[in-house]
Amino acid sequence: MTFRINDAWRMLTLVIIASISCGCSEPRAAPVDVSIARETLIEVLEHWKNGETPESLRSRSPEIVVQESLWSDGRQLRDFQLNGEGRVEDANWFCEVELTLESSNGRDPETRTITFVVGTDPVLTVFHAIL
Repeated sequence: MTFRINDAWRMLTLVIIASISCGCSEPRAAPVDVSIARETLIEVLEHWKNGETPESLRSRSPEIVVQESLWSDGRQLRDFQLNGEGRVEDANWFCEVELTLESSNGRDPETRTITFVVGTDPVLTVFHAIL
């Protein structure tokens, strides 16, 4: 059996393609840590309830990145209640929260149920879920 140069090139090409392909998969995010996610969400909501800003959470250690349009628009949080245990989807924890907000017109407080998405890796994040 003779080993030809074309066979050597084919073999080398296959080895190169195989070695390159081994590193091509996308990195997977770490699974969410539910206890940290729950603590983070409560901390964020308490922060809002106490009249602080979402931006001030960025200067804490560890940093918490928050995006909540009601809060950013100046709505005041009176109270909140986490509904249930939430659910895990990949690297996020989804939790439904009942918010009691100061009324924008000075009347009775407004109650809204919102789902928040919380991530714990690589940074702590809390976002108003747009479902």
